Amino acid sequence: MTTGGCQRSFTSVRGLSHCVRHWPREDGPLVFLLHGLLDTGASFAPVAEHLSPNARLLAPDWRGHGDSDRAPNGYWFPDYVADLNALIDSLAGSEPIALVGHSMGGQIASLYAGVRPERVTHLICLDSLNVPATASETMPRRYRDWLAAQSRPPAPRRYPDLDALAGRIHARYPELNEAQVRQLARDWSRPDDDGGIRLASDPLHRVPFPVAFHPEDYMAVWRQVTAPVLCLDGGRSPASRWIDAAEMQRRRDCFQDVTHDLLPDCGHMLHLEQPAEVAARIVQFLGI
Repeated sequence: MTTGGCQRSFTSVRGLSHCVRHWPREDGPLVFLLHGLLDTGASFAPVAEHLSPNARLLAPDWRGHGDSDRAPNGYWFPDYVADLNALIDSLAGSEPIALVGHSMGGQIASLYAGVRPERVTHLICLDSLNVPATASETMPRRYRDWLAAQSRPPAPRRYPDLDALAGRIHARYPELNEAQVRQLARDWSRPDDDGGIRLASDPLHRVPFPVAFHPEDYMAVWRQVTAPVLCLDGGRSPASRWIDAAEMQRRRDCFQDVTHDLLPDCGHMLHLEQPAEVAARIVQFLGI
């Protein structure tokens, strides 16, 4: 299936079908564009339009997102890393690749780059690596909530029409303009049986992981990354309030070759808000 310069295909890995968007080109580096939680690979389309003359681009939907299959037994973070590993083996063969990950996609990409350093030429993390540490005292509640969701999973989020969903997205990301918000609403929704729309992502994603996030575990992996790393953040992103600047610097310092840059007028969805500028930073960093 083709939309403009983008083609869409489906690849089965680890028992699940994954939707993959790609912008075909005969030469240039192979770059995987990895979206964040509840998003889809389609959100990279504005950046891809600026990058596609320079590189071959692949943007998968993670399991349980967009048009990829849902996981019947719920979601564990290591599965995303294993999915990425399988997708790269299937779609890239032995070719080295560059990784661009937004938010959760950056977390996944950074782990892969540490456990498979020989495969990754460059790592670019867009407003990522900023998950707060999990307080130990929250673990009993997290396990209770997770167990409850196994028998009573959350219902899909439904909306009467695209305008209603667009309004909800605008409230969450006020920095995006009307066209950007409506495009996200189209990408994130699917027709519902009652004539309205529902979110395409599996509602089980709203159930918190029962396991703790320990930054030191990730940092041990990040120290194994040999590729040059670009951390590009939004200066007005709410993620900047999740952890303090000193902790973010401590995390970035784990990488052997890291550059930190900031788009001061951008929020969290910087690849949508300023796609031309984000693409220019990527092109410069990759040297393409």
